[in-house]
Amino acid sequence: MKRIRLWIRDLFGFSRNEANGFLVLLPLMFLILFSNSIYKQFFFNSPVVEESVNSELDSLLANWDYNPKKKDEATGYEFFPFDPNTADEEDLNTLGFGPLTKRIINYRAAGGKFKEPRDLLKLYGMDSSFFLAISPYIKIEVAEKRVSPKLTEKRAAKELVIYDLNEADTSAFKTVRGIGSVLAKRIIKYREALGGFASTNQLKEVYGLDSTVVALTLQHFRLNEDFKPSQIDINKATEKELSSHPYIRSKLAKTIITYRFQHGSFGEIADLLNLELMDQQTFDRVKSYLKAE
Repeated sequence: MKRIRLWIRDLFGFSRNEANGFLVLLPLMFLILFSNSIYKQFFFNSPVVEESVNSELDSLLANWDYNPKKKDEATGYEFFPFDPNTADEEDLNTLGFGPLTKRIINYRAAGGKFKEPRDLLKLYGMDSSFFLAISPYIKIEVAEKRVSPKLTEKRAAKELVIYDLNEADTSAFKTVRGIGSVLAKRIIKYREALGGFASTNQLKEVYGLDSTVVALTLQHFRLNEDFKPSQIDINKATEKELSSHPYIRSKLAKTIITYRFQHGSFGEIADLLNLELMDQQTFDRVKSYLKAE
């Protein structure tokens, strides 16, 4: 070492201290000079090695069987899809809820429901970082509305109520949307004036009932097939009795009385067509309410 130091001093003209410093720096200079080669040698794989690694990775991917459960290596917990409203205690503990498991169970026992994943953040002690990690696995099933069977039966019974058009009172007519006390009374008054409804189309003749209300009414009202309207005997009725019917005008009533006085009793109601004021349309409307005895 002394010979090297003396050689350096003679070669470079260094002092003793300078020669010592040069000897210290010399190894560092060699290290810096060859560091690039050393780095590549130890930290970069050759193309052959890279090909081998890539081939092994491709093989692993080809044989990989997907498992929805994901294990956190740091904690040992397994993450998998779950519904916080139905998951049991064992599943919650496996997921890593720890002390929160009891709180979830108690919350559900008290009737609580988690409507969305963020509801779990309301739990006392819920860590936000844990929630972020587990939130992709929260699958809350949307509960269908359950209607009580008794309530369903009541609704069905209410919807299926059918009234007799010629027997219904004002309260029955008022169950129809659009019919109040005034219209209900008007329907009954017109029904009585006619002698009963012979056709459902006659509802359209009631003043104040529009087509929409008539259609709604006919959803809940029917005519009894055996119903027979009240009939006026054209051989015995007075002019006043005849003209009181909505389909018989005063002039027509007077003509009927005059014809009966001049020709005697009507043999049948079709004889009314012999009257000048009785056209076919009027006859077709009124014939159900007349008789000749």
